[in-house]
Amino acid sequence: MDKIFSDDTHYRFLKINITMLRYSGIWSFLPTEKIGWKIFNFIYRIFNLVVFIFYLITVGADAVDNITDLAIVGYDGCFFFGPCAFIYKSYKYSVSQDKILKLADEIYKPIDELLQSSVFLIPRETGVLPIRAIYPFDTTSSPNYELAILFQFYCVCYCMMMMLVFDSSAIGLMRWLTIQVMILTTNYKSCNNELIKRAKMVSPSESIKTYKNIIASKVTDEELEISNFIPFRVTESQEINDDFNWRFITCIKNHQRISKVVNNFNSTYSSIFLAQFAVSATIICLNGFVLILNTSNAANLVRFGIYFSLCFGQLFVWCWYGNQLTSTAETMTYNQWMSGWECAYGKLKSNELRNLVTIAMMPAMKPFAFNAVGLFALSMPTLLAVVKSSYSMLILLTTVTED
Repeated sequence: MDKIFSDDTHYRFLKINITMLRYSGIWSFLPTEKIGWKIFNFIYRIFNLVVFIFYLITVGADAVDNITDLAIVGYDGCFFFGPCAFIYKSYKYSVSQDKILKLADEIYKPIDELLQSSVFLIPRETGVLPIRAIYPFDTTSSPNYELAILFQFYCVCYCMMMMLVFDSSAIGLMRWLTIQVMILTTNYKSCNNELIKRAKMVSPSESIKTYKNIIASKVTDEELEISNFIPFRVTESQEINDDFNWRFITCIKNHQRISKVVNNFNSTYSSIFLAQFAVSATIICLNGFVLILNTSNAANLVRFGIYFSLCFGQLFVWCWYGNQLTSTAETMTYNQWMSGWECAYGKLKSNELRNLVTIAMMPAMKPFAFNAVGLFALSMPTLLAVVKSSYSMLILLTTVTED
């Protein structure tokens, strides 16, 4: 895992996220770390657990105390379910630390070699807490009021910071996996060695220099096109027998490797995706409900408008990256058919060639997808379905309130 702490461009955000996970108490420190940091890590983890349990109790108590008032229940629900999702994510990241590090190594390591081929303030009423809650002490007098404000501020900031770390870590893995699938699909189409050359490997410094030059030139993704057969490993660039048969078999091997990595990713993150979608759909619904009931309150409009946008934006980014993977993978069978097998017909036995192409196309007929416990795939249609479900719940709540 030493590569994870490289200074290469694609490791930069991963390195920051791993550091944040360790120093926030979610992940444990390395065995080589000083004993003082390990003790701090353990104490800080217990401290945050107690803090968020107390936070959920105070917000939940206010909802229970006002159970007959749907407006207040909806208000409290917005600030209750978000931290619930955070606590679940923290638990999953904590127990899956080794799996996530291994997954990061499996996804980022091939990129090393591929690169060698060529605080918002809002007005509020005096003495009123930003988040409704019931505490076992009087929060209307000083210093209890200030302590309650500080407690809520810490919970919200820590929760938002770590949610950003969780999601950016997952998105980084999704992004680099999608890039590998994109290269694999173009490699299938580039198996004709007589027409398409194999890319040569260059030093890491040269590849980084080329990457920076592309960024400096402001070249868009639409203007970039892969025109060579791209080796995933250095050994693939050194193969002497560079013919159709070797290239196609190499693509099949990389297809199997990437398929295994996608399955490992889904086994680690699918339950997180399911929990997040359920919580976000509920929060979007409750936010809309509270906004409708508080159209005259500017502070609430700003507060819940931002909360609504964050939840929707989070789902949009996940679904967008999931849609990118699926749409890229869907072109694989076409590229396999356009691999140039007809040019190799006279050089290979017909049965051998037919079996080679057929074996590769069968698993490709089921495209790669990031899914939530197999119930649904992360895609733009899924996002629309979530929005429709939230809207239906909102209409139901509004109807019940009017009655």
